[in-house]
Amino acid sequence: MALISLEEARRLINDYSFNLRCKAKEMDVLRAGGRALARDLIATKNVPDKRLSAMDGYAVRYEDLKLGRLRISGKVFPDSVQPSLMPGEAYYVATGAPIPSGADTVVRVENSRTTEDGYVEFKGEVMRGKDIREVGEDAKEGDVILRRGEILTANKIGLVLTQGVKSIDVMDLQFSIFANGDELAPFYSDEGNRDIISPMVMEFLRPFGSSKYLGVARDNIEDVRSNILKGVEESDVVISIGGSSVGEKDFVKRVIREEGDLLFEGISTNVIKRGAMGAIKGKPVLVLPGQVVSAFLVLHELVFSLLSRFGVQRRKLKVKLGEELLVTHNMDSTFLFQIDGCYAKPMRWGVGLYSELAKANSYGYLKRLSHYRKGEEIELYLL
Repeated sequence: MALISLEEARRLINDYSFNLRCKAKEMDVLRAGGRALARDLIATKNVPDKRLSAMDGYAVRYEDLKLGRLRISGKVFPDSVQPSLMPGEAYYVATGAPIPSGADTVVRVENSRTTEDGYVEFKGEVMRGKDIREVGEDAKEGDVILRRGEILTANKIGLVLTQGVKSIDVMDLQFSIFANGDELAPFYSDEGNRDIISPMVMEFLRPFGSSKYLGVARDNIEDVRSNILKGVEESDVVISIGGSSVGEKDFVKRVIREEGDLLFEGISTNVIKRGAMGAIKGKPVLVLPGQVVSAFLVLHELVFSLLSRFGVQRRKLKVKLGEELLVTHNMDSTFLFQIDGCYAKPMRWGVGLYSELAKANSYGYLKRLSHYRKGEEIELYLL
């Protein structure tokens, strides 16, 4: 099996002219959490659309502070009409209240003292422009506030709603998934040796569209071919699990060669080594190994590389190793990690350890025959 570098695999995926477009469907914002955006979201209005107080305090003209005390002319709340401020005046403003025209500074309540005759006096240093939320501070009309490919996480939903948006376009790719092997039964079966990788794959793909499970292909080339071609006809992307090695019953890559283009048949990095990718009728066909850790990390690598053309980006960060790590393999290797704070602990190394994958929250590629020391900085991808 010819192996290529990870960088070359990514380049081949990026450069290939797949028959793949960013399909979209409209969803209610409150039901679209966890989905990837199909288009940029552009602000149609400023947020806030008027100057607001960021704190409870007194709206004043900064130059009037030299007077020592100012006459309180009224109170302004979030639902109040914006008043006008005259020289020598101050208005009490609640958090979120419109700033009176003419005011350029808010002095916080805790830095203020009212007098019995209706004046307010101030203490401490006050900065011009303090505690005022300016027009468009949160979002400016015409700006891209969320980009295509971003996942609509809980902390982003509020930003969408500030624009008065009720529905949003999310990615709606169709995926076909099947496993390979006479020894396997479909995941929904009551039989003992069930396909338990496909459900993980389908859950992983949920942000990007919907998945159709084709079942399990038997260990003969025509059954493998039938499943692949069915997936090509019915979906945008086909994903095969197992049958990716070089054994006499491993037919997936052979079928891809015969029916289309095999971009690469393996990657020169441990754990993801058996991952491959091709295209039939221009449709991407992803080939995952049959061991769970390998399958999940190949899936992560290939899907993000493929969907990067639609703005989908893998999350990565630099952290420090929590313990010494010696890479004894003769090729670069993929390791699972558990990040805790700013440190990352390497998990037990192995391609079939479900328990380690379940505990991991990240992974990274480490150089062959290398000694990494505790505290050394490494780059990891978040799972």
